[in-house]
Formats: sequence, C-alpha cells, structure tokens
Amino acid sequence: MSRPERRRRVRTGAHAEEVQFPVTPMLDMAFQLLAFFIFTFQSPTTETRLDLYLPSVPVALPGSARGQARATPPKRADLDLENDLMIRVQADDLGDLKSIRLGDSTLPDVEALADRLRRYAGVLGDRPLRVRIAADDRLRYEVAARIIGTCNAVGVASIRLADPASSPPDPSRRSP
Repeated sequence: MSRPERRRRVRTGAHAEEVQFPVTPMLDMAFQLLAFFIFTFQSPTTETRLDLYLPSVPVALPGSARGQARATPPKRADLDLENDLMIRVQADDLGDLKSIRLGDSTLPDVEALADRLRRYAGVLGDRPLRVRIAADDRLRYEVAARIIGTCNAVGVASIRLADPASSPPDPSRRSP
C-alpha cells in the first residue's frame, strides 16, 4: 500500500437540529418602531395648509320663528371680491409654466410676481392683500405650489383658487 486509505464518513439525517425562528423579539421591535413613529409625528405646519374660502349660503336655523330662515350677514371680506388681484397661470403641453398674468400685465417668472405683490402690499398698507389664482388644468402641482408659496411668503392675507373657465376672459386670448 503506497497510499494510506481514507475512510469516508457518511452523515445521517438523524442528528440534524431544527432551526427555530424567534418571532417574539421581532414583534416587540415592530411595536417599538410603531410607537416611536407615532410619538414623533409632527402634524403639517402652516406652510402646507391652504385657506380655502368657499361661498357661504344662508342656512335655515331650526329654532327660528315661524320656521323662516335667517341669512347670516356677509363678512367684510366677501363684500369686496372685485378688489382681489387676479393671477392667471398658463401651462404648456408638458405642464410647465408658460405665462403668468397679474391683472392685465404679463410677468416673466415667479420672482417677478413676488416683487409685484410686495409693491401692491406696500400700496395697500394695513389693508389685506387678497389674490385669486386661475391656473391652467395642465399646470404641474410643483409650479402651482411654488406660486401659492410665493403669495404666502409675500404676506397675502387670502389666496382663493378660481376656476379658469369661470374667471373673466383673458384679454390676450381674443376669438376671431
């Protein structure tokens, strides 16, 4: 024998151990994470909040005399809606900003809108500056949020969203 013979050992399945999966510590960790995220959640701040002023309608009060409805008197802010500044925003086919119009004047970008609104706020003094925004349906949300954020940063007291179809016609769009 020139070589020493090696014996092979054959393993049998009788001595194999079962692998146990500890579920309880993982559930404990999941509930701890859930509690952590619930306790550290911060509600949205004022920069993500939009004040929407919806039209008010007279409501019939159940305790009114003879069942007649009494209309609530309109607020001062609702009386002079014609004094609101109208901002018309048009989008191109991709939803990007195409043009901004403040009243009858066309503005090149959102920064120019901020500058113009600051000047209007200076002219109004202590009276509130209010705007109505009539945006194109194709306008991307990011652009609309930037315009609303600009109005909010300048100090606009009331931002109203107007339907572009119901707003007064744009003088630059004349039908032949």
